[in-house]
Amino acid sequence: MSELGKSQTDRKRIAQGNILAYLEHNRGKPQYRHAPSAAMATNRILRPLSKKFGPGKNALQNHWPQIIGEKWAALSRPMAIRGGKTGKSLLIEAKGPAAALIQANAGQLLGKINQFLGKDTITKIIVKQGSMKPNTQTAAKTTAIKTSPEQQPSSVKNNPENAFQTALDNLGKKVHTRTTEI
Repeated sequence: MSELGKSQTDRKRIAQGNILAYLEHNRGKPQYRHAPSAAMATNRILRPLSKKFGPGKNALQNHWPQIIGEKWAALSRPMAIRGGKTGKSLLIEAKGPAAALIQANAGQLLGKINQFLGKDTITKIIVKQGSMKPNTQTAAKTTAIKTSPEQQPSSVKNNPENAFQTALDNLGKKVHTRTTEI
Protein backbone atom coordinates (compact mmCIF):
# COMPACT_ATOMS: atom_id res chain seq x y z
CA MET A 1 0.00 0.00 0.00
CA SER A 2 1.25 3.40 -0.77
CA GLU A 3 1.94 6.28 1.49
CA LEU A 4 -1.10 8.06 0.14
CA GLY A 5 -3.40 5.17 1.03
CA LYS A 6 -1.99 4.97 4.56
CA SER A 7 -2.51 8.67 5.18
CA GLN A 8 -6.13 8.53 4.03
CA THR A 9 -6.95 5.63 6.32
CA ASP A 10 -5.16 7.41 9.15
CA ARG A 11 -7.18 10.52 8.46
CA LYS A 12 -10.38 8.45 8.46
CA ARG A 13 -9.42 6.90 11.77
CA ILE A 14 -8.62 10.26 13.27
CA ALA A 15 -11.88 11.70 11.91
CA GLN A 16 -13.84 8.75 13.33
CA GLY A 17 -12.06 9.15 16.66
CA ASN A 18 -12.88 12.84 16.67
CA ILE A 19 -16.49 12.08 15.82
CA LEU A 20 -16.75 9.47 18.58
CA ALA A 21 -15.10 11.81 21.07
CA TYR A 22 -17.52 14.58 20.07
CA LEU A 23 -20.54 12.26 20.44
CA GLU A 24 -19.32 11.00 23.83
CA HIS A 25 -18.94 14.53 25.06
CA ASN A 26 -22.11 15.97 23.52
CA ARG A 27 -24.41 12.96 23.70
CA GLY A 28 -28.09 13.78 23.88
CA LYS A 29 -29.69 13.74 27.29
CA PRO A 30 -32.44 11.20 28.05
CA GLN A 31 -35.99 12.30 27.47
CA TYR A 32 -37.59 14.16 30.37
CA ARG A 33 -40.11 12.04 32.31
CA HIS A 34 -43.16 13.73 33.70
CA ALA A 35 -43.94 13.39 37.38
CA PRO A 36 -46.34 10.54 38.21
CA SER A 37 -49.92 11.46 38.92
CA ALA A 38 -50.95 12.11 42.51
CA ALA A 39 -53.23 9.08 42.39
CA MET A 40 -50.32 6.79 41.61
CA ALA A 41 -48.20 8.31 44.35
CA THR A 42 -50.89 7.96 47.00
CA ASN A 43 -51.72 4.46 45.78
CA ARG A 44 -48.12 3.39 46.37
CA ILE A 45 -48.39 4.58 49.96
CA LEU A 46 -51.94 3.53 50.83
CA ARG A 47 -52.08 0.09 49.21
CA PRO A 48 -49.48 -1.51 51.51
CA LEU A 49 -51.04 0.16 54.54
CA SER A 50 -54.49 -1.04 53.51
CA LYS A 51 -53.22 -4.60 53.10
CA LYS A 52 -51.47 -4.48 56.45
CA PHE A 53 -54.16 -2.83 58.57
CA GLY A 54 -57.34 -3.34 56.52
CA PRO A 55 -60.67 -1.72 57.32
CA GLY A 56 -60.80 -0.40 60.82
CA LYS A 57 -62.92 -1.51 63.70
CA ASN A 58 -63.34 2.15 64.64
CA ALA A 59 -65.09 2.90 61.36
CA LEU A 60 -67.52 0.10 62.07
CA GLN A 61 -68.12 1.22 65.66
CA ASN A 62 -68.78 4.82 64.61
CA HIS A 63 -71.35 3.83 61.98
CA TRP A 64 -72.71 0.62 63.55
CA PRO A 65 -76.33 1.83 63.99
CA GLN A 66 -76.45 3.09 60.40
CA ILE A 67 -74.94 -0.12 59.02
CA ILE A 68 -77.06 -2.77 60.72
CA GLY A 69 -79.94 -0.73 62.09
CA GLU A 70 -80.90 0.65 65.48
CA LYS A 71 -82.52 -2.62 66.58
CA TRP A 72 -79.36 -4.70 66.16
CA ALA A 73 -77.01 -1.91 67.23
CA ALA A 74 -78.71 -1.71 70.62
CA LEU A 75 -78.04 -5.41 71.13
CA SER A 76 -74.54 -5.74 69.69
CA ARG A 77 -71.25 -4.09 68.88
CA PRO A 78 -68.26 -4.98 66.69
CA MET A 79 -65.26 -6.17 68.69
CA ALA A 80 -62.51 -7.04 66.19
CA ILE A 81 -61.73 -7.88 62.60
CA ARG A 82 -59.57 -10.96 62.27
CA GLY A 83 -58.33 -12.96 59.37
CA GLY A 84 -55.75 -13.47 56.75
CA LYS A 85 -55.44 -14.81 53.24
CA THR A 86 -58.64 -16.84 53.11
CA GLY A 87 -60.86 -14.02 54.33
CA LYS A 88 -61.60 -11.80 57.26
CA SER A 89 -64.09 -12.48 60.00
CA LEU A 90 -65.88 -9.93 62.14
CA LEU A 91 -66.21 -10.69 65.84
CA ILE A 92 -69.44 -9.26 67.25
CA GLU A 93 -70.34 -9.19 70.92
CA ALA A 94 -74.07 -9.50 71.51
CA LYS A 95 -76.14 -9.09 74.61
CA GLY A 96 -77.58 -12.31 76.04
CA PRO A 97 -79.82 -14.37 73.79
CA ALA A 98 -79.62 -11.74 71.06
CA ALA A 99 -76.44 -13.52 69.96
CA ALA A 100 -78.52 -16.38 68.55
CA LEU A 101 -80.77 -13.94 66.67
CA ILE A 102 -77.80 -12.10 65.23
CA GLN A 103 -76.17 -15.38 64.19
CA ALA A 104 -79.43 -16.41 62.50
CA ASN A 105 -79.46 -13.13 60.52
CA ALA A 106 -75.73 -13.26 59.78
CA GLY A 107 -76.29 -13.43 56.01
CA GLN A 108 -78.25 -10.18 55.90
CA LEU A 109 -75.88 -8.45 58.30
CA LEU A 110 -72.87 -9.62 56.29
CA GLY A 111 -74.34 -8.03 53.18
CA LYS A 112 -74.89 -4.72 54.96
CA ILE A 113 -71.42 -4.72 56.52
CA ASN A 114 -69.75 -5.51 53.19
CA GLN A 115 -71.76 -2.76 51.55
CA PHE A 116 -70.17 -0.34 54.00
CA LEU A 117 -66.61 -1.73 53.99
CA GLY A 118 -66.36 -2.92 50.40
CA LYS A 119 -67.21 -6.02 48.44
CA ASP A 120 -66.09 -9.29 50.08
CA THR A 121 -64.13 -7.53 52.85
CA ILE A 122 -65.73 -9.63 55.58
CA THR A 123 -66.42 -13.28 54.74
CA LYS A 124 -67.70 -14.56 58.09
CA ILE A 125 -69.41 -13.26 61.21
CA ILE A 126 -68.57 -14.71 64.62
CA VAL A 127 -71.02 -13.81 67.38
CA LYS A 128 -69.90 -13.93 71.00
CA GLN A 129 -72.45 -13.79 73.78
CA GLY A 130 -71.53 -11.33 76.50
CA SER A 131 -72.76 -8.63 78.80
CA MET A 132 -72.37 -5.32 77.09
CA LYS A 133 -71.90 -2.02 78.81
CA PRO A 134 -74.75 0.26 77.82
CA ASN A 135 -73.90 2.54 74.94
CA THR A 136 -74.37 6.12 76.12
CA GLN A 137 -75.80 7.29 72.79
CA THR A 138 -78.45 4.58 72.52
CA ALA A 139 -79.23 4.75 76.24
CA ALA A 140 -79.88 8.48 75.96
CA LYS A 141 -82.24 7.88 73.04
CA THR A 142 -84.21 5.19 74.84
CA THR A 143 -84.57 7.23 78.03
CA ALA A 144 -85.75 10.19 76.00
CA ILE A 145 -88.43 8.06 74.36
CA LYS A 146 -89.69 6.32 77.51
CA THR A 147 -91.68 8.34 79.97
CA SER A 148 -92.09 7.41 83.57
CA PRO A 149 -95.57 7.16 85.11
CA GLU A 150 -94.95 10.44 86.96
CA GLN A 151 -94.41 12.22 83.62
CA GLN A 152 -97.55 10.83 82.01
CA PRO A 153 -100.70 12.97 81.87
CA SER A 154 -103.38 12.26 84.49
CA SER A 155 -105.80 10.92 81.84
CA VAL A 156 -103.32 8.17 80.97
CA LYS A 157 -102.55 7.34 84.63
CA ASN A 158 -106.21 6.87 85.57
CA ASN A 159 -107.14 4.89 82.47
CA PRO A 160 -107.70 1.20 83.48
CA GLU A 161 -106.41 0.02 80.08
CA ASN A 162 -102.99 1.49 80.92
CA ALA A 163 -102.77 -0.26 84.30
CA PHE A 164 -100.84 -3.06 82.67
CA GLN A 165 -98.41 -0.58 81.12
CA THR A 166 -97.81 1.17 84.44
CA ALA A 167 -97.21 -2.19 86.13
CA LEU A 168 -94.62 -3.03 83.47
CA ASP A 169 -92.98 0.37 83.91
CA ASN A 170 -92.73 -0.15 87.68
CA LEU A 171 -91.24 -3.60 87.17
CA GLY A 172 -88.73 -2.13 84.73
CA LYS A 173 -87.65 0.46 87.28
CA LYS A 174 -87.10 -2.18 89.95
CA VAL A 175 -85.05 -4.36 87.61
CA HIS A 176 -83.03 -1.35 86.50
CA THR A 177 -82.19 -0.36 90.08
CA ARG A 178 -81.15 -3.93 90.91
CA THR A 179 -78.83 -4.18 87.88
CA THR A 180 -77.17 -0.86 88.68
CA GLU A 181 -76.54 -1.96 92.28
CA ILE A 182 -74.74 -5.10 91.14
